[in-house]
Amino acid sequence: MNKLGSRSLTFIAIMAALGNVLSLITTQLAPIAPNIPLGPVSVSLALDISHLTTFIAAMLGGPVLGGITGAVGGVVAAFEFGFSKGNFVTGFGLPLGKALTGIAAGYLFQRYELNTWIKAALLAVVSYIPEGLLTLVLFRYLLPPVTGMPIGIATLIGFQIIVKAFLEMVLLGLILRQIFSNAGFKDYVDGFFR
Repeated sequence: MNKLGSRSLTFIAIMAALGNVLSLITTQLAPIAPNIPLGPVSVSLALDISHLTTFIAAMLGGPVLGGITGAVGGVVAAFEFGFSKGNFVTGFGLPLGKALTGIAAGYLFQRYELNTWIKAALLAVVSYIPEGLLTLVLFRYLLPPVTGMPIGIATLIGFQIIVKAFLEMVLLGLILRQIFSNAGFKDYVDGFFR
């Protein structure tokens, strides 16, 4: 599925929509720190499992589909954690970060199989590293001058986001392993792309 034909675009649309639904549900049902006002912006922290669809798209379609699905599937998160809080840095940065995870996952999943639980969790965590680095750059270097937030506080918040995300990636890797070990799912996907 290297070309962006109608099946690929349909698959991206389905996965991105599902990713946004997962993001909306999990951020509303599992807030960790719902709303912390920090001067001109507010910051919130919540469980977000939208990368499950990013990983499925990356697994089946490679880095291009994974990246596009991650970016489009990050719209709800961008609104929830960025634009709705007056934080345009994370509002624009979140979809970009999610795209980086999808691209990295696409390359990793093409090269390695998810044949063990540990490998699945590890590949999901490694896939997140580019997004984690972007998050750190955004919170350390871009958010403070744009919002006036102290560098130490912004860096601490970015670090907490990254730790939470790494834990989510372990969980998502385990879920992904279970999904792709299901024969019914494999048959459905094979039929869709044939």
